[in-house]
Amino acid sequence: MTPILCLVLVLGLAIAYINGANDVSKGIATLVGSGVADYKRAVAWGTVWTGIGAMVGAFLARAMIQTFGKGLFSAGIRPSIAAALATIAGAALWVALATRKGLPVSTTHAIVGSIAGVAILAYGLLGVNWMALVAKVAVPLLLSPLLSFALTAAVLRAWSVLAPESDADCVCAKPELGLRTQNDGAIALAPTLPLIQLEVCNAATRTAPGITLNHLHWLTSGATSLARGLNDAPKMVALVLAASVLAGHGASMSMGYFALIAGGMMAGSWIAGRRVTDVLARKVTRMDHREGFVANLITALLVAPGAALGLPMSTTHVASGAIIGVAMRQDGGVNWKVIWEMLLAWVVTLPFAAILGMLVFFMIERLGLS
Repeated sequence: MTPILCLVLVLGLAIAYINGANDVSKGIATLVGSGVADYKRAVAWGTVWTGIGAMVGAFLARAMIQTFGKGLFSAGIRPSIAAALATIAGAALWVALATRKGLPVSTTHAIVGSIAGVAILAYGLLGVNWMALVAKVAVPLLLSPLLSFALTAAVLRAWSVLAPESDADCVCAKPELGLRTQNDGAIALAPTLPLIQLEVCNAATRTAPGITLNHLHWLTSGATSLARGLNDAPKMVALVLAASVLAGHGASMSMGYFALIAGGMMAGSWIAGRRVTDVLARKVTRMDHREGFVANLITALLVAPGAALGLPMSTTHVASGAIIGVAMRQDGGVNWKVIWEMLLAWVVTLPFAAILGMLVFFMIERLGLS
């Protein structure tokens, strides 16, 4: 293994770790914020499903690798190893800085910003396929949080209209045995299969086994974490794969790269995932388990199909948009200072990641590592 390949793998592991530290919050913040789980259980849950989603991405999200491989460069551009290394480093540095401040930023945004900044410096303005960047990346990134916000608010409003005073949060299954009266007046079992009666009830007072909204909330949280892994891992694999090819190694190790990225994402999630989770769970707005369930459901339904189709949505923006959708329905209790800080971080991610990528590229060029 050459020193350059070692550097590629280290940078790949670093960006995956930082991604996990910042992004695990997007699938589990609602569990903590609604009181369904404590931090330790929620982080463990999100970590496991993130790893599963990352490995599933090796089979279902190959289109994303094409988008973030060479799909954003103009025809005829021959990428350099210096540019590839600087792109990974620039994105990783920005997400690391944001994570330290507890700001939920988008790794996807950071990667796009770093790609654009480094490409302009390395290949000129015409080196970037701006049409592909807008159509394949910018539009999904822009529309997805707005759609998430609108859908979450609409579903919660419909729920409150259909069941305005209801405290039902469980569906119980009650078996009913068939009974018949004999000629002598005795009651006997009828020779039929028992019927199952479904009954909407309250989890605290239920008298039969059932599926509660808390159970479903765990499922949507896991689905969101899986979708996040499915969405983010292929982007980082694409960067590592491109850099390794430029370093003189073949592309046959793609499954190994997925394992590397999945491991890094899980490590970052487990070790450093609490800081940003606390911001989304506690500091934006209060929420109940119904609101948390809906926010996660909308996030998973948007992000997972987007990943499979090669549309790079930001789980950060989609999940945060859903939580803001929850906040906007409430009278008071919304921390606007935190929301504005989040929005500002989103706005500056592209230029700051681009600047950091360009600085790293300049340093690599000066050191002659290219």
